[in-house]
Amino acid sequence: MSALQRVAVHLADVQDGRLLVLDGVLPWALLAHGETPAAALARVHGGGPGGPETGELLAVVDGRREDDGLDLHTVHLVLAGRAPGGLAGAQRVPVPQEWPLAADADVVLDPAERVRLSPVPGDAPVVRQRLACYAVVVSDGALLLTRLSARTPSPGRWTLPGGGVDHGEHPLTAVVREVHEETGMDVRVTGLAEIGAEHFTGRSPRGVLEDFHAVRVLVRAEPLEVREPEVLDVGGSTDLARWVPLAEAEGVGLVGVALRGLRIALGDARVP
Repeated sequence: MSALQRVAVHLADVQDGRLLVLDGVLPWALLAHGETPAAALARVHGGGPGGPETGELLAVVDGRREDDGLDLHTVHLVLAGRAPGGLAGAQRVPVPQEWPLAADADVVLDPAERVRLSPVPGDAPVVRQRLACYAVVVSDGALLLTRLSARTPSPGRWTLPGGGVDHGEHPLTAVVREVHEETGMDVRVTGLAEIGAEHFTGRSPRGVLEDFHAVRVLVRAEPLEVREPEVLDVGGSTDLARWVPLAEAEGVGLVGVALRGLRIALGDARVP
């Protein structure tokens, strides 16, 4: 049975203690290839080219089922934000204890998703959507970072510890596993931060030309025991891990996801 992982984004619009719902659930959209969460929500619910305003990541839920011969793993991400005006049929209700999400079975299989499972003709790029989860880990004024190896497109640059979410794996389980493999550190997730997306065409570490859609979840985490990092997964995408003082981190050569992580860490440090 073929396996397919995809991402659904849900908008939590709370104003004056009341939550916006549509047919009893949060407005939501299945993330199409190459889309940002705001663009996906705009495509389904309107709101112009930029889509609705989206912000902090509030919840991560996943589901798994068989559908039309596929093993489907759907990761549901709840984002704070503001829905576009005039959302037909929407109403506001008291904020419940749990976010009212569309049932996993209602996130139907879009025929366009099958393109990621189809053979690629000739020299056309392979269509790939990759969900990954990264951790912002701070201790004693230093940020835990990992250096990208020669196997990656950006050797020598620094990123956050974390990586791809395996099929059927919860993103928060994935990030704990990845941090351990890349730094030898055992961590506990303490909070959610944000989601980002990037779409580009390039070659993978294996030399495969890919039409690549990177979907990245960022979380906050703390080490169960602070010690010197050590790369356990030798020969992979990471060749070094270290604690970098927050004041020095921007100067070491950070990739985009690490810059976002640094901003999160600096923002948290300023909170009294």
